[in-house]
Amino acid sequence: MNDDAQASQGVLKHLKAKQIKQEDVANYLGISRTTLNRKLNGSSEFKISEIKLIHKQYNVPLSLFSKNSRSLKKFVIDQSLV
Repeated sequence: MNDDAQASQGVLKHLKAKQIKQEDVANYLGISRTTLNRKLNGSSEFKISEIKLIHKQYNVPLSLFSKNSRSLKKFVIDQSLV
């Protein structure tokens, strides 16, 4: 399993632990459950806007998103400038 897939699994475990349904997250993000599932399984990458929304709405720690993600790196840099 690559780093992105492992990180995405961390997000999935966090959502499950908080009893947050994938369907609810997908609806909140305005994407299909299938698309969310691909992102949670590491098949595709979260957009920066999705990382922000999930982090703020569901209190998912940024550390659970892939450290190799270009989107996450940009988000962290942007946050440090605020």
